[in-house]
Amino acid sequence: MNAWSRSVAASKWPDVEVITQLARVLVAEDDGLTRRFIEETLEFAGHDLTSACNGAEAISAVDAPGCFDAVITDYAMPHANGVDLITHAQRVDPMISCIVVTAFRDLDLAMQAMQAGAVAFIPKPFKSMHLLTVLDRALERRELADEALRLRFLAPMLERFTMVLANALESKDYETQEHSTRLVGMSDAIARHLGIGDGMRSIIRFGACLHDIGKVAIPEALLRKPEALTPAERDVIRTHPEVGAAILADIDTWEDVRLIVKHHHEHFNGGGYPNGLRGDEIPLGARIVSVVDAFDVMRTGRPYQPARSYDWILDELGRESGGQFDPQMVAALLAVMPSEGTTIQVPPLEFHPERRAAVGRRQNDAAIAAWLRGDAAVIRAPILPG
Repeated sequence: MNAWSRSVAASKWPDVEVITQLARVLVAEDDGLTRRFIEETLEFAGHDLTSACNGAEAISAVDAPGCFDAVITDYAMPHANGVDLITHAQRVDPMISCIVVTAFRDLDLAMQAMQAGAVAFIPKPFKSMHLLTVLDRALERRELADEALRLRFLAPMLERFTMVLANALESKDYETQEHSTRLVGMSDAIARHLGIGDGMRSIIRFGACLHDIGKVAIPEALLRKPEALTPAERDVIRTHPEVGAAILADIDTWEDVRLIVKHHHEHFNGGGYPNGLRGDEIPLGARIVSVVDAFDVMRTGRPYQPARSYDWILDELGRESGGQFDPQMVAALLAVMPSEGTTIQVPPLEFHPERRAAVGRRQNDAAIAAWLRGDAAVIRAPILPG
C-alpha cells in the first residue's frame, strides 16, 4: 500500500492499524456488484488486480507460477466453482494464497476448500477492512512459506508440515496462539518428568502445538461467544478434533501426532469425545495434552468462563483425577506446574541420530524448536472494525 492510500485508509478506519501488503490478486466472482465491491476495495489499497466473472475464466488466468500472490474466489460460479479454481491454482503454484468468499456456511464445503488449499473464508456480507485484513494475513503466511522453502537444509517432511500450517492454521486471535505455545512448554515438561524419550517428546510437542488446528472450521462467533453455548453450538465446537485430524491425515509418519489432535478431548473415564475412549485406550500424548489444555484454560480464562485461582484449579484437578484426567498425568502436572504468573520455556530438542526415525524424515531440530516457541510464526491480528 502506498503512502497516500495508507493515509486515506487511516482516515477512513482510524481505529485500525492498516498493514495491507501490495500484491497481485486474482478476483473470481460472478456477481457483478460483489465483484465491483471487491475490486474497489483492493484498488483502494493499491493492489494489482485481475478480475474474472466465472470459474473457467479465472482458471485460464492462472497460467504460470508466480503470476498471482493471492486468489479471492466465490464458491458458486458458472463453468467451474471456487474449489476447482483453488485446486488448479495450487497445482500451478502451491504458494498462491487462496481465500474463499461465500454465502454458504457448510462444514463439508470448508473441508473441501481447505483440502484444496484455501487459507481463509470470508462469509457474505463483509466489510472492506475485513477483506483487507484477511488478505494481509494470507500474504504474511505466504511470506513465511517462502522463507521455509528457501531453507534448503530442511527435509521434505518439514517442508510439507510448513505448507500444511501455512494453508490451514488460521488463528482466531492472539490469545489462542499463546495458549498453544504454553501447552507445548507444559506438555514437554511433563514428558521429561515422565522420562519420555526425545522422539516421543517431539511428537507430543507437535500434538500440543496443533491440538486445536481443527478450529479453522469453527465460526469465530462461536469461539468468542461470551454466553453459554446451545447444544447445537456445542456439537459444532466438538467437531474440531476430527477436523484437525483430517487436516493432518496425509502427512507421512505423523499418525501419532494426528491421534493426539483427534483424542485430546477424551476423558479417562470414557466420558469424552469424539470416540468415548477410556484409560490406556487414549494415546499417551493425548492424555498429557488433555490435562495441560484444561489447566491453561482454567488459569487464563475464556470468553465463556473467568480465569480461576490456583487453589480452585488444584481442587478441580483433584476432583477430576481419574475422571476427566489420567491420575498419573495430574501428578506429573502438579510436579512441573509453573508458578503463578510464569510460563514454562520450551527447550530445543536434542535428538540422537538413531532416534530421528520416530518423527519421520531427517529434520532441522533447531528450526522446529524456534517455530514452536513462536519466534517466527506468531502473528497478531489487528482488531476489525465493528
